[in-house]
Amino acid sequence: MTNTSARLMRAISEELAQKIIPELKSADAIERARLSIGVLQNLAADLDILTEVAAKLVPDYREAIQTALDNLPSSITPDQAAAWNKSFAGIASEEDIACQREVAKLRALGAEIVRAVADIAEGSDEDKSRAQDIALRLGEVDFRWLTSYDKAKTAAGETGSARDEDEAPADDSDEFTAEMVTEYLRGRYPDSPAITCTEVIPIPGGRSKKTFFLSIAGTNELPAQLVMRQDFDLRYEGTKVKDEYVPLAALAKLELPVPKPLLLETETTALGGPFLFVDKKHGSPPGSYFGLAVSCPGAFRDLAKNLAKLHQANPAELGLNTDVEPQQALMDLIDFYETKWRNNSTMPSPLVDYSLSWARQQCLLDEGSLAPIHGDAGPYNFLVENDRLTAILDWEFLHLGDPAEDLGVARFYAEDVMPWQEFLDIYHAEGGPQVPERRVQLAMLLQFIKGATLVATSARNYEEGWTREFVKGANSFAGMRVIELRIASLLQRFKAV
Repeated sequence: MTNTSARLMRAISEELAQKIIPELKSADAIERARLSIGVLQNLAADLDILTEVAAKLVPDYREAIQTALDNLPSSITPDQAAAWNKSFAGIASEEDIACQREVAKLRALGAEIVRAVADIAEGSDEDKSRAQDIALRLGEVDFRWLTSYDKAKTAAGETGSARDEDEAPADDSDEFTAEMVTEYLRGRYPDSPAITCTEVIPIPGGRSKKTFFLSIAGTNELPAQLVMRQDFDLRYEGTKVKDEYVPLAALAKLELPVPKPLLLETETTALGGPFLFVDKKHGSPPGSYFGLAVSCPGAFRDLAKNLAKLHQANPAELGLNTDVEPQQALMDLIDFYETKWRNNSTMPSPLVDYSLSWARQQCLLDEGSLAPIHGDAGPYNFLVENDRLTAILDWEFLHLGDPAEDLGVARFYAEDVMPWQEFLDIYHAEGGPQVPERRVQLAMLLQFIKGATLVATSARNYEEGWTREFVKGANSFAGMRVIELRIASLLQRFKAV
C-alpha cells in the first residue's frame, strides 16, 4: 500500500507541475519549482518504494560484500580487513523505512572497499586480478540497486523527465538589485555619470558560477545588454571568473563564436565576489546538463567545425601550459575527479568509485593526443538560433588536454539529433585529429563523473554551512541520483557492468 505521506508528496509535485509552474514568470522561479518536484519525488520513493527494492536486493548486496571480504588481495593489511569485517558485522538488518539506514551503511562500506582495491597499483598478478574482481562485483551490485530503484519509481507513476527537471538552478542567495549595480557602475565608469542598470535577471542552471543578464542605459562604454558571471562565495569551489576572462580575447582571434570580454573585477565589491562582464550573444541554450530540449542538428554541425578549429589552435597563443604528456592528459583528469570526489562526497556511491577504477583501466589501452580543450562543450554552454550555433560559452575549463574530452561531451548530446559518424566526418573534414573510439566513450563517462564531483562539492558546502541556499542541498539529494543513473547507463552501454 502506498504510504500516505508519499501520496501527499506526489500530489504536491503534481500541483506544482500542473497548476503553479504555468503561473510562474521568471526562469529562476520555474527552475526552483522543478527542483522542488525532484526532491519531493525522491522523498516519496524513499517512503514507499525503497522497502520493496531493499527486500529483493539487500541480500545480494550483503553477499557481494561478504564475498569481497573473503577474497581480499594480500596487499590489504590484516588490520584493515578486520576493521571491514567488524563494520560489516555491525550493520544490522532493518525493516520498513529504517532499511534506508541499512542500505546507506552497506553502500558506504562497499565504496570504501572499492576505493581501497582500486588503489592497488603494485603486487602480484593474482592480487591485481582479485582487486579488479572485487571492484566489478561491488560496482555491479550497486548498479543493480540504483537501476532497480529507478524502475520501481517509474512503476509507481512518477511524472516528469530527469533531463528537464533535475538540473540545479543558480545559487542567488546573494541576489542584488539594479540599483546596486547602477551604484557600482557609476563608480567604475566615472566618464559616464548617467550610466544606469535598468534590469537584473538571474539565469538558472548555474553550477560553477552565478550568472545574470544586465540591461544597461546611459553610456557608450558598455553595450545595452551584457552578461555578468560571478564566483560563488564558497569554501569548496573550482574555477574562478579570471580563468575564463583571459582566454576569451585570444579565442576571438581564432574566429570562434565566443563572447567579447568587457570587464574583469578581481576584488570583492558591493556586488559581492569577483565577476566579469561579457557581451550578450543572440540565441538560447538548446538543453541542460541532462539532455537536449530542442532538436538542433545544424548547431551540432557547427559545433563539430568549431571544435576542429579549436583543437588545431596553438596552445601557446592561448596561454596554456604545454608541459603535459599526451598519454597522461586524460589520466590526470581522472586523477583530478577522483581526488575531488573522495575529498568532498558526503553520499557514498560504490558505482561512482567503480566507474573511476574502470576509467583508469580504459585510459591505458590507447595512445592519447593533446590539443586546446573547451572542457565542457555541452548544450548548456552554447547558444542556438534558427538551428545555428551563435556562441560557445563558459571557457573557465579551457586547458591543454585530450581532444577525446570535448568529443565525448558533445557525443552524449549530438547522438540525439544526428548520427555520430556524421559529426565525426565534419570534424575530420575541418582538420580535427583522429581520436580512438574507446577514448571518446571514456570521455562520455567522465562527463558524468565530473557531474558527480560538482554535486558532491555542492553538498559539502551546504552540509557544512558554507551556503544557506536550499538548491545546493536539494541538488545534492535529487541531482546525484540522476547522475548515478547516467553513469549506470553508460557503464552498461560500454559493457563495464
